[in-house]
Amino acid sequence: MNQDLLSNYTTTFRTSQPRRVKRNRQTVSCCSCRSRKLKCDRQQPCGTCRKRGEEDACRFGPAPKRASSSSSAGKDEIQKELRHMKLILEALAEKSGMGSDVSHSQLAESINRMQKVLDEDGTAVAAEAVGAHNVTDVVFGSLSPTNASEIHKALPSRQATDSMIAAYFNARYLTVPFIHTHQFRRQYDQFWGSPESANFLWVSILFSILAIGAVVTNAKGTNSIAADPSAYLNMSARCLLAGRYLEAEEFSIEALSMYSHARLIIRGSKDVALHSLCGLTVWLAQLRGYHRVPSDLSLTLTPFQVEMRRRVWFVIQLYDVLCAFGRGSPSLIHEDNYHTGHPTNATDDDFDEDSTFLYPRPLTDPQSMAACVYQSMLLPILRRIIRHNLGLKTCTYPDAMLLSHELDTWYASIPPCLRARSIRSTAFTDPSHIVMDRIMLELLYSMGHSILHRPFLDFAKPQDRLSQMSLAICRSMAMRGVRAYIEVDREMQRGGRLHEDRYIASNLSSNDFMVSKILAPLEFADCPDLPVQESCNVKGMLETACQMWSARAATSMHASEASRVLRVISGQIQIAKHWVIEIPYDTSNFYRAEEMRNENQTRLVSQYEENEVEPSEALALSVPEAPLFDTLIGVEDIDWVCQALNSFHACINNEQDAIENCLCYDMSNETTSDHLFPN
Repeated sequence: MNQDLLSNYTTTFRTSQPRRVKRNRQTVSCCSCRSRKLKCDRQQPCGTCRKRGEEDACRFGPAPKRASSSSSAGKDEIQKELRHMKLILEALAEKSGMGSDVSHSQLAESINRMQKVLDEDGTAVAAEAVGAHNVTDVVFGSLSPTNASEIHKALPSRQATDSMIAAYFNARYLTVPFIHTHQFRRQYDQFWGSPESANFLWVSILFSILAIGAVVTNAKGTNSIAADPSAYLNMSARCLLAGRYLEAEEFSIEALSMYSHARLIIRGSKDVALHSLCGLTVWLAQLRGYHRVPSDLSLTLTPFQVEMRRRVWFVIQLYDVLCAFGRGSPSLIHEDNYHTGHPTNATDDDFDEDSTFLYPRPLTDPQSMAACVYQSMLLPILRRIIRHNLGLKTCTYPDAMLLSHELDTWYASIPPCLRARSIRSTAFTDPSHIVMDRIMLELLYSMGHSILHRPFLDFAKPQDRLSQMSLAICRSMAMRGVRAYIEVDREMQRGGRLHEDRYIASNLSSNDFMVSKILAPLEFADCPDLPVQESCNVKGMLETACQMWSARAATSMHASEASRVLRVISGQIQIAKHWVIEIPYDTSNFYRAEEMRNENQTRLVSQYEENEVEPSEALALSVPEAPLFDTLIGVEDIDWVCQALNSFHACINNEQDAIENCLCYDMSNETTSDHLFPN
């Protein structure tokens, strides 16, 4: 019975497959149809490929050979070498010290063999993937990569190149801190010695520097033939593609950051692709570990390399925050995702590639890196303000007031050499880039406070002292920003302190958006009537600022926005004979704190001369002496475009009692807002 049953399966279970004879037929279907097992009409291109929109992929011929055998062979070799290394390491562990020379040589030989296998396998994979790099780049579009011959043709003469590079490094306000002068000089000389062997990503940095240098030389008229900054910028992008910047290799982060910086200077803030470049740079920098301490990544770096990485990460953070403020979107970097330190306050002459230790200069030394250090200290505070205004939680007054206190504490820590002051009262020995660094710090501070107080203006009421305080703060900050811009614009005219450095105006577009954000709150608030004695001065200032920003509206969308807001404010101002803002707060505490501040702390901002700018008397607009900034209100989790006003308005009544206590908190130790209203 069992034998009869098994006999039925004697032809089913076989020890070997029957030999099959394959017919050597010529393939008539295209490769795509054969791979998908679809019917092909044998046209060129076939109907199936036309329907799928893959006309270029419709090819006839033998199927491409698979490289699985070679790949598997390479993996087998690697596994073999790894096993061999394991045996050597076990032998070393058993024989501590015995035969160390022989074991070390065997280990080195095994590593070399494995490296050779990896290199051969990587070369084969790269050769197969050549066609994959022809895909259109998302950022640069259909721009084609460059080559050595095109680079040679695009470069000007050595003399002209030297002139533009020197112009870039001398324009200190336009430089980036992660390009070391002496290191770049050595790389530059090496490039001219063998340009065909240069790294494409480093060449991209070179063209970005040439683009900025061309802007400077064209503005000064030092070149007999005007250079085209856009052409150099285009070559910088093509070098990025040729160097495969997306693979995050050496110089990729620096090259992409430098390209973004040059693109902002040349094309202005109307270039919406800058925000995409910023996000891409953040991702690539994190991929390369720039946001981490090298010791955590088991990287052996010199002090010079560590400092350069810190400076690159600082620039990336700065652009991330500025893009977030400019677009009203959350920042991509968070404090709990990185732990690199602040850049070191050291000049390029203080350290080099062979330095074993960095000796920082005191922050009271007026150098460009000192301003970078203070900006780096401010960035975490600005990110928290962004999260407060764009978060989903209900905002609370105490948390917002803590942010205001952090801003004031940071501002009070700025040394006198970097504090805002009138340009005309600035020492003649102060370079122009220090003057602009002071203005940059002032604008960042004003922007932080303006955005912090922005949401309160949507429901401002005359009897609500909290909203009136916010309105007073926003107005004072707006006038500070406008007056600073008017003074800079005036000093750039013929005969002014900044006339020789008027190329700085090409970078003012990066600051235009800060003033537009400072002014934006006033558009959403009803401006009460101004006293007669102030209305003319305020109107004169607004008209001057409107003309100034309207002239740059073609290159800066933020300048256009600022001029529009100023026109709205001008239209809302009406002259009234009897009008005063009444803000109910205890003025005795204010004046007592003012006296103590005058005794213990120098003024944070030098007084402006009364006749240096016509509307300077109207700095505080119609607002009387304001209370301490630390006692003023803030916002949390409210967008400056009103995304969460409903949740905020619901909690106002519950927070009134808390504010009463906070307003009296340590009045004697706080910084007054009088430094914002120089007489």
